[in-house]
Amino acid sequence: MAPLQSSSGPGVGADLAQSTLGEIYRPILRAYFVVYAVYYGVMLVLNGLTMEIGRDFLMLQSATLLATLFGIAGAWQMRKLQPDLTTEALILVMNLLVIGNVWIALSIEFLPQKLTYFIIMSMLFALASPSFRQSLVAITLALGALLSFAVKLDIATLSAFGFLSLAAAMSSLAIAYYLRKAIKRISYANNQARSELSDAMELSAEMREQSLSDSLTKLPNRRAFFEALGTVVNEQPQANEAGQTWLVLLDLDGFKAVNDVHGHKAGDLLLQAIAERLREFAKVGVHISRMGGDEFNMIVTGVSGERELYDRCSALLAQLAAPYFIEGRQVRVSCSAGCVHFDPSKPSEAQISNADYALMVAKKQGKNQTVIFDREHEAEAKIRLEIETALRGANLADELSIVFQPQVRLGDNEVVGAEVLARWTSPAVGTIPPDRFIKIAEESGLVTNITLVVVEKALAELRGWNAKLPISINLSAHDLVSDPVIEQVIALIAQSNASPSMIEFEVTETAMMGDIQKATANLMRLSEAGFSIALDDFGSGYSNFSYLRSLPITRLKVDRSFVDDPSDPTAEKVLSSLVGMARVLGVNCLVEGVEDELSLLMAKRAGAEHVQGYLFSQPMDAGELRKALEMGTPLIENISTLAPFRPELRPVALDKTSVSPPA
Repeated sequence: MAPLQSSSGPGVGADLAQSTLGEIYRPILRAYFVVYAVYYGVMLVLNGLTMEIGRDFLMLQSATLLATLFGIAGAWQMRKLQPDLTTEALILVMNLLVIGNVWIALSIEFLPQKLTYFIIMSMLFALASPSFRQSLVAITLALGALLSFAVKLDIATLSAFGFLSLAAAMSSLAIAYYLRKAIKRISYANNQARSELSDAMELSAEMREQSLSDSLTKLPNRRAFFEALGTVVNEQPQANEAGQTWLVLLDLDGFKAVNDVHGHKAGDLLLQAIAERLREFAKVGVHISRMGGDEFNMIVTGVSGERELYDRCSALLAQLAAPYFIEGRQVRVSCSAGCVHFDPSKPSEAQISNADYALMVAKKQGKNQTVIFDREHEAEAKIRLEIETALRGANLADELSIVFQPQVRLGDNEVVGAEVLARWTSPAVGTIPPDRFIKIAEESGLVTNITLVVVEKALAELRGWNAKLPISINLSAHDLVSDPVIEQVIALIAQSNASPSMIEFEVTETAMMGDIQKATANLMRLSEAGFSIALDDFGSGYSNFSYLRSLPITRLKVDRSFVDDPSDPTAEKVLSSLVGMARVLGVNCLVEGVEDELSLLMAKRAGAEHVQGYLFSQPMDAGELRKALEMGTPLIENISTLAPFRPELRPVALDKTSVSPPA
């Protein structure tokens, strides 16, 4: 068939257009062969019934049989698209057989009116030909056969047939030309539609792949994870019932420090290197997705039980903890894993939450380890959810109260300050230890509400004191990196007309590590506003000298762990070095957790200036503290005997294992 050029390219476009044109003509040509096969099949029967057997009969029946068989063969061949030359050859042979049959029939019995068969044939040949070239050839052959009988016609009849044949040929060629042109346009439009559809499908596939792929690591992304999880739920119930599918949540340990120290480019390169190691692990029975930041989720199938899963995850964590070489530098991070057996009959969100809880436990237990969610975790998670739910619906202004724990200056045992501590009694869940509800509030993003209520209540108590006693208020990690929270705290204090010199804010080293730059900037804002800054739990974190020098701190509060075990000589040496570091920095030093005479002795031998702990006083409400201050009685009267002072006023009951929380 004649090739048709396409805008999509001279090679592929032309082939596609030609193929499309052939597909359009193919059913027409197949019908062409079928019609002739049927027609000559009928003629075989009629000839057998009407003609006498002889030379003419055999010659005509042979031609008719040949035309019938070739019509059948042509129809069979045109079941599928044939090459152009093959198609033209088949049509040409069929046309010759048709011409031959008519010519033989007229040779046997000539009738002038039957010459119209050639005119009809020329029209059919023109319309059925897939190319203009073949139309010309077929019409020429048909008219040539007609002219072979010219000697048997008179001039008038010959002239009539001549004009009729010319008119038929011209009209047939014109009709065939415009028909093929129309079909070519259809072919071109079809070709364009196919090309555009193909491009659209490729673009759609590419966009879908991009929508399911993380642009940095090229791992499947969050959306792909939930699609894969849905597939597990819908298509693999038997595998899940057999206990072979697990959810594993991964979170890198120390990745933020890499970003802070080496820059975000190095962090991105590190994530790409980690992704490569994860791909190696995910080759068999594992779907892994990057959920964002340094978090990855896995769907692990084909695992026989907890032991195998634990071993595989531990091996993966060991691989991830191996050194990375990023931009010529060796970088180390580790990873924690939280796992849960996936049950398709339960909501996926709840099971992801359980895996996340196991991950949180792994982080708390020291990181770089695998924790599998079990019944004990389930019970803890249930209690935690009840507390979190109660916190979210709590009227903190009514349910929260504050107590004060005195801070004592060694030498004269004078109370020089008091730390403000939060207490919560909920109508829904009762009294919750501060270390429990503060931790849950921090993890669930609710701690800011507690901070603001504690600040308001502390300022209200401060206005009623005659004695000028500084107070310390804890700020959480979330508070410290939130500009709006710091602004609200400063505004509350300004509205109360309290002197900034009477208020100290305590922050922990770990709270600082969340976002050093933002935390440092907000500490600077507080310091410039006139507030004192204390670094709480000192010694339990980084304790980097250069880092400490950059902070506007006025006091170091040494962590209670250094006086917990008086029999440990190393602890006392470290305590002395920490107190010495405070002295070098030119700031005050307070030792926390002084609960007996031995821990007090350790604090004194280390050279600490201030102490805080149960040996001197449990946390007390504002009225008790105010009365003790007005009485002017030192908390320890006889320093030489180190006898603890128990005031006659009833102290507030508190479990000694409670940790002083940030407010």
